[in-house]
Amino acid sequence: MNLEQLTARFFELVAPDLPNSWEVEDAVEHLVNEPAVDAILAQVPVIWPVSNSLCYNYLGQVTQALTCIEQAELSAWVNETLDHYEVGGLRAAQQFMTDVERNYVCHLRGESGARLQEIQGWMLPYIQGLSGADLELAPARTVYTDTRTIYLPHELNELPAREDNILLYKLIVAYQWAFCQMRTFFPAPLPESRGQAEKYLQHFFDSFPDPVLVGRLYHGLETLRAGFFLHRELPGLMRATERIRRILHASLSPDQSKGLLAELDRACCLPVQDAAETTIRLKDVVKELGRVNASAQDSLRLSRLLYEPTAREEEDYISPPLIFQGELHLTGVYTAREQQGKIISDTFVEALSLHLLHLPEARERVESGREKEEGGSEAVGDRIIVLDRRPAEPKEDAKETFYLRIGNESSELPDDLQEMARALDLFDMKPERFVTSAVGRAGHSMADGPGGGPDADGKAVVHAQSYDEWDYRRNGFRKNWCMLSEQEIVPVRSNFVPVTLARYHGRIVRLRHQFEMMRNQERFLRRRRDGDDIDLDALVESLADTKAGLPPSDRLFIRLQRDERDIAVLFLVDMSNSTEGWVGTAIKESLVLLCEAMETLGDRYGVYGFSGMRRLRCEVFHIKHLDEMYTEEVRQRIGAIAPREYTRMAPAIRHMTSLFQTVDARIRLLITLSDGKPEDYDDYKGEYAIEDTRHALLEARSAGIHPFCITIDQHAHDYMAHMYGRDNYIFIDDVNKLPAKMPEVYRVLTT
Repeated sequence: MNLEQLTARFFELVAPDLPNSWEVEDAVEHLVNEPAVDAILAQVPVIWPVSNSLCYNYLGQVTQALTCIEQAELSAWVNETLDHYEVGGLRAAQQFMTDVERNYVCHLRGESGARLQEIQGWMLPYIQGLSGADLELAPARTVYTDTRTIYLPHELNELPAREDNILLYKLIVAYQWAFCQMRTFFPAPLPESRGQAEKYLQHFFDSFPDPVLVGRLYHGLETLRAGFFLHRELPGLMRATERIRRILHASLSPDQSKGLLAELDRACCLPVQDAAETTIRLKDVVKELGRVNASAQDSLRLSRLLYEPTAREEEDYISPPLIFQGELHLTGVYTAREQQGKIISDTFVEALSLHLLHLPEARERVESGREKEEGGSEAVGDRIIVLDRRPAEPKEDAKETFYLRIGNESSELPDDLQEMARALDLFDMKPERFVTSAVGRAGHSMADGPGGGPDADGKAVVHAQSYDEWDYRRNGFRKNWCMLSEQEIVPVRSNFVPVTLARYHGRIVRLRHQFEMMRNQERFLRRRRDGDDIDLDALVESLADTKAGLPPSDRLFIRLQRDERDIAVLFLVDMSNSTEGWVGTAIKESLVLLCEAMETLGDRYGVYGFSGMRRLRCEVFHIKHLDEMYTEEVRQRIGAIAPREYTRMAPAIRHMTSLFQTVDARIRLLITLSDGKPEDYDDYKGEYAIEDTRHALLEARSAGIHPFCITIDQHAHDYMAHMYGRDNYIFIDDVNKLPAKMPEVYRVLTT
């Protein structure tokens, strides 16, 4: 192709976008007469929607890349590039593309580098087992932790062997965990210091002329202390990584810096038994931090002591931190601590208020206090509810105990509340401060009655979960792309369900009767030793064997076997704004009919709604859990179903698949009630949305789940057959048709 043809072809591939023609000509000029131009341009529609700048970078680098890889591998290389872009941005993707041999080809051969994506599956349970908490792992450009998440490089190429880089990942994670365990970020203040306790470390750094230098010094001392801590707690890991740490030690050039920080770095890389022997000036420091009872406060004191000589020696140079040491990100630490403290305090208030409502004497005082409040009077002194604590006994593993005192009566808090109260203490949040809020919450719960609860928009009941998203253009996933939260629907007292039951009374009776017929499965078992009738085929074979001189079989009977059903069904209800009007009403009416029929059948079933706005706010709404009874409250939740936002269906399907992982059933069904059109506010629409939804359904099938869709709309759509498969959906434009179609469909699905 000549330049004019290349430019025209590029504009066709990125339509309807209209980039600057001079930029396009500059990007494709070197591809004139390139033999692989068709394969190169085939990747433009994959990259352009993600990043225009990255697409231009790709065109500039691709001919060099083709000297290392075949044309057939170009698509996989582009997918890897996009993975780097989504994790680390444009710069990370550019760095990945610049050295194809090192960053891609070597990895394909299993050489050198290790990737977080590959080790995260087993590393996450490892660190969560160590911490006993929900520590998470996430990719970042540098190593650090905010005490809730450990951030690691997307890829490690520090060492020649891939196995060593994997072990280095494990060492990094162990050190970041150690910083959390040793309270590196929350040391006890020095006796002579003053400042805010929760952000004391930052105040300590800011009190010096060079906060960066003292921060680096303190972090180095804590890294040294962490080495001793890990030697005691994880001796096997420290033995396994000794060779790696010696390699890292050798890479620290003695001429690079001869200051105290450099000596400290070298000491941190060595085994604990060798650390004191390598640095004369820090010998006493190593000895002090190696004590079992050494604390972060000791590192503070030593930082103050060593600051002046370090400042004189280092001048303007501060070495970068060790790879396993990482960086101090105190802003992130304090933000995470604040968020976690709020979660714990809110949970404590909620749990304590529920506990109060179960205590008769507390209910009396809460109700009395509420009446006084409504009357404008103050609470009476003898009705005060107080949280007391009893110090821990002087023995190993003894813990402080919390008591609830109501008037003159005291009772020990339940174990879960005890743990939450101790957790609040760790966050420097006195649990006694939250008793008033808990009493108020309990009073409001009594005032609201059974209809009280979360606000009208629903309330999240689990933390947001991340799910991948399938990008058909690159034939690969966008990792951890969507964030989904599970929320509650607030029950609404309405006449929707009673009116629906009355309107479709005859059809409900018919549905119940038809589903009743399916309650027990019946099948004939042939060639039994005993049974209800003679198996004629087996009898003929037995007579033939006798005539032939062979021993005849005694399995000559048929038995009618009635099997108990072992079926679990999740109904997924479309709550997007595209269902507003008669479609939404029809979906709710169909759901009522199905629930009534399912109660007759006895199969386990759950009901969830879904909606959302963009990839970071996908939502699933709990209506009925799988083992929850079909109560009046569930009917009220069905009545509260209403159109919300958009239809990003795939994350909801993937969430249902994850819920099914803990369900033990012979047959697992996922039945979606929708108008069938996946779409979101951003670019999630058209073929992209359909292919992502289709892939989510394929993932469900591979997990042993049978997806099916009840499509409620006035017009059938071709894309439904493409997403679900030809026989895996039914089209309904009138709720009256549901009773006629559903029993046979359900019978086929559950056979």
